[in-house]
Amino acid sequence: MAFDDERERPTWREIDKMRDRSPHTRHRKDETALESALKDKWMKERYLKEVEKLFAGKKGTPEHDKALSRIHKSYGTNRFNKAVRDYVKEYGLPEDWGTLILLLDHRDVEIVCGAMKALKELYPAKGPVEKQGFLSKMRVLSMTAKSEKVQEEAMALLDELGM
Repeated sequence: MAFDDERERPTWREIDKMRDRSPHTRHRKDETALESALKDKWMKERYLKEVEKLFAGKKGTPEHDKALSRIHKSYGTNRFNKAVRDYVKEYGLPEDWGTLILLLDHRDVEIVCGAMKALKELYPAKGPVEKQGFLSKMRVLSMTAKSEKVQEEAMALLDELGM
């Protein structure tokens, strides 16, 4: 097939477009792969966990998980106070309800008061069982805590919550 000079020959751009439409070439499915992965519930949960870890900073690392685990495993033993001090020194107060409840049994007054304030912030979103457990713990602390500051904070918190 001969081409004359009147530009019957396709341009390079047209040739590239024809190549892209060819069934023999690979198509990029980057966007569609992500969309289909997010439709799968299990993959979506994993993806969201990884995103949370990314934004959590230091608290998203495996070392953080080990330190948090150390607190839970050492609860009720002599190592508990040290595990909590190390954790708070490195990461600050934890953000989960269960660990904060455990921190109420620590020796350090500042850690206990900080945990009470953090629990007060989480209190409205909790269910009736957690709320009742928290209020019971505050009543016990208001009567039996060795530190007067902890007793006063617990009583003030109970008054604030209307109990």
